[in-house]
Amino acid sequence: MPTSPPSVFIDTNVWFSAFYGSPNSERIIKAHIEGKMKAVVSRQVLRELVSNINKKMPKAMALLKKLMEFAPPMVVDNANSVSPLVAKYVHKKDQTIFQSAINSKSKIFVTGNIKHFNIKHISGIRIVTPKEAVGLI
Repeated sequence: MPTSPPSVFIDTNVWFSAFYGSPNSERIIKAHIEGKMKAVVSRQVLRELVSNINKKMPKAMALLKKLMEFAPPMVVDNANSVSPLVAKYVHKKDQTIFQSAINSKSKIFVTGNIKHFNIKHISGIRIVTPKEAVGLI
């Protein structure tokens, strides 16, 4: 019986970097498209991504729309509150996104802002850079 691909929560900056041309971020999105992993985002991440693409790379909007149509990530609700552990170890700006990742039951959280996390593993989710994620998927 085949196992389902791992759920990987992808932070806004990783999606944006993929559209910008970062090789490791591109590999992560490609792994999602190929079904090697299931990309997960919160509504907040999706909103931030669309806003950033519109402001900084409007020509990439057509590609983003195509990706969302043909290989959409799993979209989860935004967290309404954060746990004390998240409040303690995660930069305030990233707390609700990271709590959404925990709530989604994802096993991996990929971010380019690793410095915003004062821990590598919390509440059953591993926090990795895009380069580290490529080695895991």
